[in-house]
Amino acid sequence: MKQNFIFLSSEGDAWYERNQTHLTQINIAEEPDISYILASLLPVKDQIDNILEIGCSSGLKLKKLCDELDAKGVGIEPSEKAVMDGNAMKHDSVTLVQGTGDSLPFADASFDLVNFAFCLYLFDRNTLLKSLAEADRVLKPGGYMVITDFDPGTQRKRAYSHFPGLFSYKQNYGSLYTSAGLYYLTGKKCFSHRSTVFDTDADERVSTQILYKEKDAFINES
Repeated sequence: MKQNFIFLSSEGDAWYERNQTHLTQINIAEEPDISYILASLLPVKDQIDNILEIGCSSGLKLKKLCDELDAKGVGIEPSEKAVMDGNAMKHDSVTLVQGTGDSLPFADASFDLVNFAFCLYLFDRNTLLKSLAEADRVLKPGGYMVITDFDPGTQRKRAYSHFPGLFSYKQNYGSLYTSAGLYYLTGKKCFSHRSTVFDTDADERVSTQILYKEKDAFINES
């Protein structure tokens, strides 16, 4: 069973319907991921013109990032209903498209910032590396990769409660980029799936990591 296909065909809409009311009630600016991203990247906003958000839902967080960073944004999201609702809001600088992270319909080096918006834990393991490579492909050298996701300290797997046969996969996704030596971790904020502070329960731990894509990661010794 392909998790990406399930979310694209049905569970993406189901997730959106379960969470739609909550999404419209939260203060986006006070969300721990958004507040940290803005605090970190506002000093370099002149370097950020185009943003891609993967797992954007109806685009509320993407719109906040675009407004504050004075950028244009594109969001990709498996839920057709979320994409329709987001585009109906008619934000001049943001467009949402339906899709999944393993096949991004964008040209190489199209974006200055790519934001994985708490979605990698649900990506199909068979295409996880392809999804990470796709994000790298569309990010410009000298750009920023942001990853918000579960970060328990050890790799963990648990059954996804809303759809039989699906799983949540929790691990440090930022390390998959930095271990290659092509990205540099500029900062990391740790909080929790259930609060805005660090959680002693490893299964609830979440982090937002900001990575810089090196323009040239290798020292020329010639």
